[in-house]
Amino acid sequence: MYKKQLYLALAGVLVCFLPVIIPLIPKLRAYAEAERLKATEGLERSRIEERAKTSNALYEAGVMPTTRKLRITNYFDSSKRNPRPDTTLYLDDEIIDVFDATGRCIGRIEEGIWKWKHKDKEICISVQNIKQSRRK
Repeated sequence: MYKKQLYLALAGVLVCFLPVIIPLIPKLRAYAEAERLKATEGLERSRIEERAKTSNALYEAGVMPTTRKLRITNYFDSSKRNPRPDTTLYLDDEIIDVFDATGRCIGRIEEGIWKWKHKDKEICISVQNIKQSRRK
């Protein structure tokens, strides 16, 4: 019987609350982003702690840790000359990113196979270049 009046009253109440609700939307997004950052930061801290424990255990056991990066110091990136690093030094389950003397990615050793960036274009897309070390 009074459905139209009830719906109009409800719409009026919603219009009255819009100035309160609209500013909350960006705040909720910012809160969600802050919570996501806290979670990823906590995860990163736990990873660092686990790496420290592993490093200490390896040091106490006297085992040399394996590296995931290889720098070829006498090679500068060129599409004309493939450096062909020795892949027999690494296990089949290891993934090693290979860099030239300037720290630019030139390829990857995966499953004991050398993959050069000039042959396989997608190898170095996600790899971050390393900083050049200076000798004194």
